[in-house]
Amino acid sequence: MMSPDELTAGNLGPALLGRGTQIPVSGPSGLSDYAVSPLGMPTVLLRDGVRVAFLARTSTEDQQDPRQSIVRQLGNSKAAIPESWVIVAHFYDVESGRMDLAARGKGENYDRFDIPIARDGGIADLLAESADPKRRFDVVICENIARVARRAFEGLSVERELERNDVPLFASNEPITVSGSRAQRILQRRINQSVAEYEVLNTLEQSWGGLCTHVREGWNIGKPSHGYKAKVFKHPNQVKAAKGYTKTRLEPDGLRGETVTQMALWRYYEGVGCDTIATG
Repeated sequence: MMSPDELTAGNLGPALLGRGTQIPVSGPSGLSDYAVSPLGMPTVLLRDGVRVAFLARTSTEDQQDPRQSIVRQLGNSKAAIPESWVIVAHFYDVESGRMDLAARGKGENYDRFDIPIARDGGIADLLAESADPKRRFDVVICENIARVARRAFEGLSVERELERNDVPLFASNEPITVSGSRAQRILQRRINQSVAEYEVLNTLEQSWGGLCTHVREGWNIGKPSHGYKAKVFKHPNQVKAAKGYTKTRLEPDGLRGETVTQMALWRYYEGVGCDTIATG
């Protein structure tokens, strides 16, 4: 049996580790956990100069500033990884994290966002390259797991596909370690994924509830339908009113409104055809 000092990449073979990399010794047997455990991280993470792919996503451009968001995500990711790790590729998308995975990563015209980070593709390109034996990266880093996907199912799908290709997925707001138990890290990851899905669902529910309340109180949303006009009111919120914000209610638009009402009576109650109404 080899002594602990003999357990080097040269003895285990270059297919497992970079030549000359010393495997950390642990346990009374003198064997590294990573040399024997099927639950540990890939042994490639034990060498110096681990190659990292950066993965980012920001919401649609009307919700966030894509340039500022992607730059911030890259900065946080760089600050979180070990010093010997190097980011060699950048994958990012400007799209909703609630999209189905099959529809993700198909955006175009990224030049219009003026993002000062060369883009190697989106999440679909990242997953495709992860399956290539000649891929450029060993691990993937994101700012947080919500940037991968807002829904847990899609996030798990990405994580599992990368895992099948022996590419670990790390997040800058989670512990980045290559030793010790994975169980605690998985627990934190699942909590973060649950929180991400809760936050987006809770926001949608609250927004919908606010919209319904707004309509029930008689306020209008959007362009008035034909036959109506918008009557402008001072915003009931004093702070918004001071900034010049207003709200509108619908009211009949004079003769146009009377005409629409008459057409509706003919069509609904008397069964007159649309062509007859149009030519009459």
